Amino acid sequence: MRSPLASLVGFHLRERRRSPLAWGLPLGAMSAFIVAIYPSVQGALTKVVAQYPEGLKQAFGIGQLSSVEQYLHGEMLSLIVPLAVGYLAARAVASNLSGAAESGRLEVVLSAPVTRRAVCVGAFLAAAVEVAAVLLLTLVLSLLGSLVAGAGLGVGHALAGFAAVWPLALVGAGLAIVVSGFSLKTSVVTGVVAGFLVAMYVVDLIGKLDTNLSGIRYASIFRYYGNAIEEGIEAPAFLGLLALAALLVLLGAALVERRDLSL
Repeated sequence: MRSPLASLVGFHLRERRRSPLAWGLPLGAMSAFIVAIYPSVQGALTKVVAQYPEGLKQAFGIGQLSSVEQYLHGEMLSLIVPLAVGYLAARAVASNLSGAAESGRLEVVLSAPVTRRAVCVGAFLAAAVEVAAVLLLTLVLSLLGSLVAGAGLGVGHALAGFAAVWPLALVGAGLAIVVSGFSLKTSVVTGVVAGFLVAMYVVDLIGKLDTNLSGIRYASIFRYYGNAIEEGIEAPAFLGLLALAALLVLLGAALVERRDLSL
């Protein structure tokens, strides 16, 4: 017999079963296109990027663009994919908490023998699976694009690059639960998380551009996200982001337990 938590996760995944395709196909198509065109633009890119200031290249993580991994990171993995899946994770949680409250579904769910804490954890776990599915689909399409164009994208490098996005996105999911403890309006929850992710990126970027302010990067989750497609996954940073996400879930669940569920 399935546990209540497993049932909640399964229910959430069934409710959002189209989401992995709706998000994974566009992101995967973009990544595949970036990878596929790299062989034809490699020479021109190398010449152009060589003229960029070193600080600017480091700030935007574009390196010399002398490999398809560097190009994929600069075009997709440095900003677009993390922001997209981070927002997706928040949207998934909001759909299962604030969205359910707005539609009246949350009261029905809580009429079953489940706690609010279990509902929050279930929403988070379902979001984690959904984000993983989107990243996996994006990875597969990127590798297919490389195979078709002969771009030479390394499977191990690409796997590390996309896998490193997962814990960063889960921080967004955890924060969405915290915000749900204060507001059960989907627009508020997703808006706060989207603003947080953009702010974190800006803080990290400022720290890269100005060496005198480099210390502020430690306050940004993007500092710990890094550049895994080239440098590999840093286990302490990866696990640290997962731990932060878990702490946010616990805090958010405690807040949701104490609040009135009326909008």
